[in-house]
Amino acid sequence: MDIISDKKELIYRHEFDNKVSYTTRLSNKKQNGEYENGYINVVFNKDVNLENKTQIMIKKAWLTFYNTKDEKDKIITHPYIRITDFEIVGYLKPSEAKEEVTPSNIEKWESAKNIEIEPDELPFY
Repeated sequence: MDIISDKKELIYRHEFDNKVSYTTRLSNKKQNGEYENGYINVVFNKDVNLENKTQIMIKKAWLTFYNTKDEKDKIITHPYIRITDFEIVGYLKPSEAKEEVTPSNIEKWESAKNIEIEPDELPFY
């Protein structure tokens, strides 16, 4: 299933045991009008290093999964979004304010780069 975003997607960075992982938030509107949030893992190419709360536009991605087994050999499926092409469109400023950081005022915040990799350069396992 291919994914192309028509809006900004917020990417969250998580660090644990010297490893980095990323997630993005999904929202559903419930019948009572309230929103319910969930999170899904996001995987980028190895050389991508994003700051927490980076806003991106997805150009090329797809929904995929990997399987693991539990202690009773039951297969557990872990879905995630594999993003191979995207554009950084901004950052959310740290919690002292809700001002959005955009490419025009990015100099006062962390720098980042957009990495594009040809399909034949992608590592598959």
